[in-house]
Amino acid sequence: MQWVEEFYAKQEAWSGIYTAGVSDYHRRKASLVQSLVGQPPQTVLELGAGGGQAAFAAAELGYQVTAVELLPSTAAHARELSRRLRTGSLQVIQADFYTVALNDPYDVVCYWDGFGIGEDEDQRRLLRRMAQWMKPTGMVLLDIYSPWYWAQAAGREMVFGSVMRRYAFDPEASRMIDAWWPRGREQEQVAQSLRCYAPVDLKLLLRGTGLRLVPEAIVPGGAVDYDQGTYEEHAPLGRCMSYTVKLVPE
Repeated sequence: MQWVEEFYAKQEAWSGIYTAGVSDYHRRKASLVQSLVGQPPQTVLELGAGGGQAAFAAAELGYQVTAVELLPSTAAHARELSRRLRTGSLQVIQADFYTVALNDPYDVVCYWDGFGIGEDEDQRRLLRRMAQWMKPTGMVLLDIYSPWYWAQAAGREMVFGSVMRRYAFDPEASRMIDAWWPRGREQEQVAQSLRCYAPVDLKLLLRGTGLRLVPEAIVPGGAVDYDQGTYEEHAPLGRCMSYTVKLVPE
């Protein structure tokens, strides 16, 4: 997982996506927490929080949020957002979630748009940590990348301002590969690689972690039609780029 810090730092430097404003996407994540958890106050732990936008949106609803973020620059942006809050609370911890020490249990542990960074055993190690951070009556909410979407998206290339982006897919390891570089400077390319799981594979991954999947709580995400240039916000499970799952104690 040596690529992680370099990739996210350069992705942010080239695009500014993690220090942008709070968008409808972030507010939908906060609303999803509210629909599954209920009304605040409850405690929420968000891992890999980026610039803190989704954490801020949840805190705005009245939740007591702790955000863990690896990069100093994006953690600083999350702290700046926390100073603007009028309801709820947002505490920001700049740390690696594989090593950070957290003492208080939480009602909700969530990780949006990033699960699958390492190998299966890395995922299990993180899931066991999540189970330890969760209250006995709590839950874990995770975005899971779907193999079927990313297999068909392989080879797609797009432009974001002065930045290029290209998708690939490793079918043997079931990993999506997302490469970024400044236009005209492909030799500077950096890439992230995320493990994709079908729900049946996720159930196998969860064995021995202390967590189980709640099948009826699977929430499909969106899908892009690259040929038409359109985005479907609520795609069926068989076509979505990712889906959100609810995990509870075994």
